[in-house]
Amino acid sequence: MPKVIAITSEKGGVGKSTLAVHLSGALAERGLAVTLIDEDGRVGSSLRWARRREEGLGFPVVEAEEVKPKKLADLDAVVIDTEGRPRRKDLRELAERADLILIPSGVTALELESTRELLDFFEDEDAARRVRVVLTRVPPTGQAADAARDDLREDGWTVCNTMLRTYAAYQKAAELGVLCRDVRDPRAAQAWDDVRRLAREVL
Repeated sequence: MPKVIAITSEKGGVGKSTLAVHLSGALAERGLAVTLIDEDGRVGSSLRWARRREEGLGFPVVEAEEVKPKKLADLDAVVIDTEGRPRRKDLRELAERADLILIPSGVTALELESTRELLDFFEDEDAARRVRVVLTRVPPTGQAADAARDDLREDGWTVCNTMLRTYAAYQKAAELGVLCRDVRDPRAAQAWDDVRRLAREVL
C-alpha cells in the first residue's frame, strides 16, 4: 500500500497547495509512483494548477470523487491536499487514514498560533507522532524561521529541517501550471533544491 501524506493547515496563505504540488513533483522525479488528490472541492488549487497546461505536471492530480482504491494500491505515495481550514470531523478522519500529516506554517506570530492550535488538536487525537511542521514562505534572510523551529521543537513537536523559502519562482510556477524547476527565474534552482531536500526527509 502507498504511504499516505496529508497536507493540512488552519490558516490560508501558508503555501499548502504549493507544498502539495511540489512535494508530489519531487517524489515523481525520483521515479516513485505518486498521485496527488485535491480534496478542496471549493477552491481546487492543485487541480487548477495541473490543468493550466495540457500535458499536466508529470503525475496525476485528481479530485477526491475520482479516486479508485484499486488504482492507488500500486502507488508508492498518495499526497492529499486537504480542504482549507477543514472541519474537526474531517481532521479526525484524516488522522486515522494518513501515515504522515504535514502542517505548513509561516513564521509570523499569527501563523504560528494557528499552527499550535492544530498541533494541539492532533495531540488530543493521539496522532502527534505522525505530524510534522514544514516552515514555509520563509524569508531568505534573518533568524525568524530558526527561532520558530527551535520554539516548536522545545515544545516537543517535530519540525522538518528543510524550510521552503519565499521565492517568486513558486508564484510563477503556479501561474504557468509547472513546477518551480521549470520557470525562468534566477532563484528557481534554489527553490527546487529546497523541495527536493524536503522530499527526502518525508519519504
